[in-house]
Amino acid sequence: MRHRDTKSFFRAEARGRSAPDAGESQRVCEQVTEWLGARKPTPTLVWIAMSGELDLSPVVEALPQIEWLTTRTPSSGPLTVHPHHSRSEPHRFGFRQPVAASPQISPEDIGVVLAPGLVFDRRGGRLGWGKGYYDRLLAQLTPGVPRVGVTLERLLVDRVPQESHDILMTHLITERGVRKLGSVG
Repeated sequence: MRHRDTKSFFRAEARGRSAPDAGESQRVCEQVTEWLGARKPTPTLVWIAMSGELDLSPVVEALPQIEWLTTRTPSSGPLTVHPHHSRSEPHRFGFRQPVAASPQISPEDIGVVLAPGLVFDRRGGRLGWGKGYYDRLLAQLTPGVPRVGVTLERLLVDRVPQESHDILMTHLITERGVRKLGSVG
């Protein structure tokens, strides 16, 4: 495999691209809000943005009828899921996360996942930061749950390297709209 076909190559390329500007973030949030607002409210997993990531907090504010969930990275083991509005503390990467004592939600109770990524491909492949936390969480979802990659058009590529444990997105949402990729939702 050539170096430019590796996950580390794609991650390095994505990290070198500029962070979303305010206009891009607003347009992505509008698309996510429109798509979710047209659906029956269901418990929805959303990430809390790190510096340089798309910030979906305007979507959370715009759709208070949704039961918002988010993850916590424990000191060991897989991500845990908690109510988004739980008391929070700083994560080691600088964003906020629910405190360890906040109520825990089973991944089986998630109705929609809004997934972050450094880069996505047009068929739903996703590269995160390289620790596999989200892929392990996605594998625990009830079959049929929409897995929505939220990104910018400029962070879409033709194909990212896949491994057997990688979970494909069923939808992609960018500033240009929603693409349904799978047979779900």
